[in-house]
Amino acid sequence: NNLSGLPGVIYQSQAASPIHWQPWTKETMDAAKRSWRLVFCVIALPQQPEYLEVLKELSADPETVAVINRDYVPVLIDGEASREMGVLTADLCAEIRRPLQLPLFLWMTCEGNPVAWLPVSRGDAGSGPVALFNQSHSMVHRTWQDDLKTMARENKPSYVMSNSALDNASRRERIESRKMTKAMSEQPAVDVLRSLRQLAALYDPYTRSFDETGGLFPASSMEALAMASARPGLPDELKARCVETTRALLDDLLPSAMFDPLDGSVFSSRRGADWELPSFLRDGPTQARAAIALLKAAKATGNKRAQDQALALLEFSEREFKTEDGLFAIGLATSPDPRMWMWTVEEVEKILGPQDAPWWIKATRMKGLGNLPSESDPRREFFRSNSIGFKQTPAEIAMGLGMTPEEFAPRLDAAKAKLRAVREARIGSTGKDGTARIVPTLRMVCAYAEAYSATGDEAWRKKAVDLLGKARAAFSDGPRLRNFTSPQPAPVGAGRAFHYGLALQAALDVHAITLDDLWLDWSEDLATTAAEMFTGNGFLKECPDDARMIDLPVTDLVMLFDDSTAGLVSSSECRLAVLGRPLVASFSELATPLPTYTVDRPVLHTDLLQATMMRHYPVTVLMGKELPDDLKAAVLQSPPRSVIRRPAKSNEDVPAGSVKVLLSGDQSRVISTAHGLREAVLPSGGK
Repeated sequence: NNLSGLPGVIYQSQAASPIHWQPWTKETMDAAKRSWRLVFCVIALPQQPEYLEVLKELSADPETVAVINRDYVPVLIDGEASREMGVLTADLCAEIRRPLQLPLFLWMTCEGNPVAWLPVSRGDAGSGPVALFNQSHSMVHRTWQDDLKTMARENKPSYVMSNSALDNASRRERIESRKMTKAMSEQPAVDVLRSLRQLAALYDPYTRSFDETGGLFPASSMEALAMASARPGLPDELKARCVETTRALLDDLLPSAMFDPLDGSVFSSRRGADWELPSFLRDGPTQARAAIALLKAAKATGNKRAQDQALALLEFSEREFKTEDGLFAIGLATSPDPRMWMWTVEEVEKILGPQDAPWWIKATRMKGLGNLPSESDPRREFFRSNSIGFKQTPAEIAMGLGMTPEEFAPRLDAAKAKLRAVREARIGSTGKDGTARIVPTLRMVCAYAEAYSATGDEAWRKKAVDLLGKARAAFSDGPRLRNFTSPQPAPVGAGRAFHYGLALQAALDVHAITLDDLWLDWSEDLATTAAEMFTGNGFLKECPDDARMIDLPVTDLVMLFDDSTAGLVSSSECRLAVLGRPLVASFSELATPLPTYTVDRPVLHTDLLQATMMRHYPVTVLMGKELPDDLKAAVLQSPPRSVIRRPAKSNEDVPAGSVKVLLSGDQSRVISTAHGLREAVLPSGGK
């Protein structure tokens, strides 16, 4: 086993495994070539902890361990760090007509050509990981051994090597053809409106369901709808529909069990058909993304509870995911037993006593037979169990008890603490992920910037600036980025295109709330480096050449696990162009188009929809000289991404003490008061 020196929870969790896991490096592939073995890979994501149980079952079976160590070079791949491999799993699963599911077992040659692969989970199709491994191993290994014998006896080239190379060449042509033939919209300003209408139409106000969003917390959809809610230039009926859908989503989500009332966190996904049965999984990036979405939605609707919940998510992240060096980790996820997170009425009555149990049970709508709807628990696995979410706000609970919110607050905190202590004792210690990573750190920078915009509290702005400064120092390797704070082999730790896109977003967000050109200069440097590293053959490469281990044109155009690289770069391209720092033409051409298929699947492209809105329905604030303090503050607190702000040039005729707001269709307004600016650029709920 050669993982002990690698950072990240996936590698650290398996460093003591009896399986001889090796890092995803060229040296490992060379070792496979020298030993004439195939490579057995497991691709996993730290945010999806089922891999822990899968690997535990593999390593607990001595015969399987012996087979893996004897017949293969076993390789463990963190699909979040080596992001092109995580993205590639979607293509591989589609090729065998299986839904995308991780972890993925992947057999390949020493040349990096896939031979066989299988998405796997515990209990998949009635079989465990060991049985599924053995089924594929028996075929793959027998073919390989027969091939070696034929090579030795008849001096023939390896069939497995040559056939997998031919298959991968066909796969490469197929992927390139698919990426090259995707039609780009010839009227993006019109198609983005069609896509937004389709996105809003996916919400059914009667069943309160949001089709095609799957089980993930719908942060990106909420962001896009909130941005569209008051975007100048958009039709009034579309803006009204978007704000209605945003309001309805908040009404569904905020009282649901997706938000843990005991510690203020949000769960990343749901297990059941609605939001009352969460996955009980939490990770750092999800907290930050949900906080940003809630803050934007709060501005669009005026829902104060959404803002309060967003700030609670940031506080939770600081407690749970902040590392010793002041950066942020993804989090040490474990596969939770949902029963450990749920409650019976009798338990709550015993823990809280007759004084507090009644109001708690009423506020969370607990029931003696359980509160999960049948569609979430059709087999009644959780009979008499209750998930908890506050159906009433603390102020409403206090009013029902004849108390002021201030009087009730200590009582509420005490009840939460009692229940939290019982739950923590049930679950036991899960350890702490102390590995700082670029993604959760930059996500928190953006969340802090959005919190400053929403509240005007200087503490949030200071946190954004300080954290971005630490991130730049920790994750920079000269002009390039890396995924971890320590140097690692390029296939393991080099920054991918997604990481540059996220760094661009964070730098531009902080520039928006500070107007400090330090961050604008860094964003320009990042864009230049990214253009040099990731532009090639007419598509946006995800992986830098020195880190590429598989010869496939992997590009990230769809929101599979997070924002897409295409969406992040497109948004930054628009902002940099307005700020007078345009991307090089070859990079810009790859970033700006809106694919026509976004109209059919808007949920998977909400980041591109936001970028297209910014580009074709712009809101730009030109700042004159000598702005009054309140007007300057209003400029800085405008939404960081959807309102682009910069100092006016001498030929742009902006009077001193005023700003000029530029809108689509060559419309403009000169404004001299903070109130007037808020009326012009904020959604109705935030005015």
